[in-house]
Amino acid sequence: MRRTADVRSIDALKDAKAALIEFREIIVIALSEAQAEVQRTIWWLQHDQTTYWRHEVRRRTEQVNQARSEIYRAQLAAMGEHASCIEQKKALERAEHRLREAEHKVQLVRQWVHKVDREAMLFRAQIQPIARAAEAEIPRGEARLEAMIDRLEAYVRLAPPQIKDPRTARTGDEQDAAAPGADEPGGERDSQ
Repeated sequence: MRRTADVRSIDALKDAKAALIEFREIIVIALSEAQAEVQRTIWWLQHDQTTYWRHEVRRRTEQVNQARSEIYRAQLAAMGEHASCIEQKKALERAEHRLREAEHKVQLVRQWVHKVDREAMLFRAQIQPIARAAEAEIPRGEARLEAMIDRLEAYVRLAPPQIKDPRTARTGDEQDAAAPGADEPGGERDSQ
C-alpha cells in the first residue's frame, strides 16, 4: 500500500501553531492575574482589614473611656444635685455599641482570613492541570507542529522524480550507439 502526502497548506499548520502560542500566552496571563487577585485579597484581609479593625477597637475603646469620663465629670459638676447625665449616657451607649461592632469585625475578618486561605488552596489545586498544560503540554504541541512544518517544507522542496516519456525513451543499445565516441576507433568499445 502506497502512502502519499496530501499537502495542501503548510500555512494552515503555521497558523495553528501561532494560535496555540497565543492561546498559551492567554492562559498564562489569566492564571497569573487570577493568582495575583487571590493573593491581593488575602493580603487585604490579613493586613489591611485586620490592622484597620484592630486600630478601630483601640480608638473606640478610647471613645468609651472618654464617654465614661464625661459621665463622671458631669456627676461631679452636679455635686449634691440629682444629675441625670442623659446626653453623656447616650454618648456612652453609642461608643460601646461602636466598640462591640469593631470587636465583631475583628472576629469576622479573622474568620474570613481562614476561609479565604482554604479557598485559595483549593483554587490553586484546581488550576494545577491548566497550569501544567500551559507549561508542558502546549509547548510539546507547538514543538510537534514545528516538526511537522519543517518536514513538510523539506518534502515540498524535494525535486519531483524524473519520469521518462515512453515515446522518447531509448533502449539500452540505442543509448550506447548515441554515446559520443562509440563508433570511433579507440572509443570505449574498441578498448574492451
